[in-house]
Amino acid sequence: MKRNTMIFNKTIQMLGLTCLLASCTQAPFSIHLTNNLSVERQNETVEIPIADLPEYLSANIANVGVYDPSENTYLITQLIDLDQDGKMDQLIFQPHMAPSSEKTYHLREQQERPEVMKYCYSRIVPTRIDDYTWENDKVAFRTYGPAAQALVEEGKKGGLISSGIDCWLKKVSYPIINKWYKASEEQGISYHEDHGEGLDNYHVGISRGAGGLTVKGADDQYFVSKNFTAHKTLAIGPLRTLFQLDYDDWQGPLGLIKEQKIISLDFGNNLMKIEVSIQGTDHISAGISLQENNGTILDKNNTLVFKQNHFETILSNAILTPKKYFKSQHVYNPQIKDQNHVFLDLKVINQSLVYYVGFYWSESKQFADHQAWEKHLDDLAIKIENPIQINIK
Repeated sequence: MKRNTMIFNKTIQMLGLTCLLASCTQAPFSIHLTNNLSVERQNETVEIPIADLPEYLSANIANVGVYDPSENTYLITQLIDLDQDGKMDQLIFQPHMAPSSEKTYHLREQQERPEVMKYCYSRIVPTRIDDYTWENDKVAFRTYGPAAQALVEEGKKGGLISSGIDCWLKKVSYPIINKWYKASEEQGISYHEDHGEGLDNYHVGISRGAGGLTVKGADDQYFVSKNFTAHKTLAIGPLRTLFQLDYDDWQGPLGLIKEQKIISLDFGNNLMKIEVSIQGTDHISAGISLQENNGTILDKNNTLVFKQNHFETILSNAILTPKKYFKSQHVYNPQIKDQNHVFLDLKVINQSLVYYVGFYWSESKQFADHQAWEKHLDDLAIKIENPIQINIK
């Protein structure tokens, strides 16, 4: 009798799920998007809060897809649990929108989901003194964790105290982080040399690298945090990797500074988004190391570009910020290793700020030339100020 009851209850649950999904199919819920700009929009992520959806969708969100009726196809989607409570908070997707256009998508049951590579990936690497690394199909980065700091503080070799950001230069779209670390650890194959997929030959040291933060005090004093002390991987998937880095309080010009970063890197993007929660200062600067002082600084107001000759290639680092956070730019170049930088100076508003960091490497062939890269950055700055308009109904 008990077994029959269990079968009956399970049947009722399955029928309930079928009915819910059937209602989803029969009465599609619409997402209407508007591109107000006269530029094409692609690889731009739309975020739908699951809390804004009706219960018949939110209760079964794992089975819901984003359907394009004009193309009779489903878009690639990803679910994100922002607070890691086991319940999904966001549904994200990347529409392709023509200039000055509108488009409507439907949320409905997606019976078959093709397996999609997790291009957007990040993780801690304890076997490499707590590097935190992240990548997508275009670029890869890493920064340094507590084990690297501990080695220095214990007077041991192989450590590094730095909150700078390292660039890993990719020639391929598929993920390379795990492959490169594994080859290094198991076979002694150095990822500092190019074996056909790219390499890490970007020097960071104690510099800001490609977008690390600093607070400028009086008399050219620059204050920086040490390595991150805690991390939390929030999402990996086909469209976005998202993670949190925490830092011990660090000394600023006016007292202690509290800092936390939320970093996201989306598919098809050369720049990551960095959301900073910070207390103890009303301004901060994001820096790009001038490396060998053999490059050109391009001043584009709230976009900063440093184009340099990099081992017989071209590497072009970029930092940009929404206009409301932009303060100024400045160069500090005392001709001392790891201290030469160009900075994008940022305002802290309500104890927070947002900026974007990334790069273009000529060997990746991702852009026809540097002029195309500059045009991409100009367009991106405009898109950030004018996001795709979303109407959920």
